[in-house]
Amino acid sequence: MDVFDQATELERLDRESALLRARSRMDRGGPEWIDGVACCRECGEPIPAKRLEALPGVGLCLSCQEERESGH
Repeated sequence: MDVFDQATELERLDRESALLRARSRMDRGGPEWIDGVACCRECGEPIPAKRLEALPGVGLCLSCQEERESGH
């Protein structure tokens, strides 16, 4: 395994670790469904499909989740 393969593997492990941490902190209430669209339970904005794909069952948009985690 060369240096590039090692770097790629470290990036993959770091990404998986970050997703596991995010999933463990995630509010498990799920999104609010409005007209068939998954929306943030705090602000009502649609939750992007990529976020739902990465964190199935997420109930908050990224902005509201970051605000909650920062304690504001």
